[in-house]
Amino acid sequence: MPVTTPSRRLDLPIVLRELTVLRTVEVTPRMRRITVGGEQLGTFQSGEFSVAEFRTEGADDYVKIFLPEEGSAAPVLPEQHDGHLHWPKRPAPVARSYTVRRFDAEAGELDLDFVLHGHGIAGNWARNAQPGDTLHLAGPKVSTIPPIGADWWLLAGDETALPAIARYVEEHDGSVPLYVAVLVDGSAEEQRELPGVTWVHRRDGISDARLLADAARTLGPSTGAGWMWIAGEASIVRELRATAKQLGVTKDLLDASGYWRVQVGDGPLARVRTLRDKAVESLENRRREHA
Repeated sequence: MPVTTPSRRLDLPIVLRELTVLRTVEVTPRMRRITVGGEQLGTFQSGEFSVAEFRTEGADDYVKIFLPEEGSAAPVLPEQHDGHLHWPKRPAPVARSYTVRRFDAEAGELDLDFVLHGHGIAGNWARNAQPGDTLHLAGPKVSTIPPIGADWWLLAGDETALPAIARYVEEHDGSVPLYVAVLVDGSAEEQRELPGVTWVHRRDGISDARLLADAARTLGPSTGAGWMWIAGEASIVRELRATAKQLGVTKDLLDASGYWRVQVGDGPLARVRTLRDKAVESLENRRREHA
């Protein structure tokens, strides 16, 4: 079947919401799910503006969460305008981006999954979050809609890509073959409730990028017009882009996102950068934008 519609962006009005942590659950030893809810998931009045209910259209939709600086009790927040936010410069809001793992409009619940990686401000918040805590978030601003008419889909990424990959897997209608490879630390980090996922475990002496690229190359068909969605650490994404080329995936059918980057340096401050959380812009033609 010829590809009739490539991936496309759907712009949404951005809304700042104040929500409450309803519950938390340890999905795996390194993945914590935080469920938030509240009246502001629906329509409400924000100052002089009437704002829309929460909406998510794509499996890799993300929201920005706002967190207080270390030593501060409350976060600096942007101002709600009509369909967009105004971001103050001094002090600037501390914002991180995370994928919408699940949204249930009827129950009034929104799930966000956090990889407990290092000691970044967002990871620390997620590690310590308890029911009753307040969370301010905004978005999604953009949804990515998969192509129509691709012969197959291939999804690949590390654990930071799992929330989006899980939504793709759960929402897939079976109309085209779906192939999935996810890199994790080991069997304890596998989310076995997700069907059809090839779990790739890290191994000493072999780079993460090579491990995941080899798995994706093995899974991916060598014929037909396939769509690839790839995300994770920057070097992994670079290697997967080469894999996409080897599989004959054209640029208009490749959606690639670098979520975080290993910081390389000679001094004592060289260390893995805190997860830059969830951003779903294409590395080729999309840049992170302030909401």
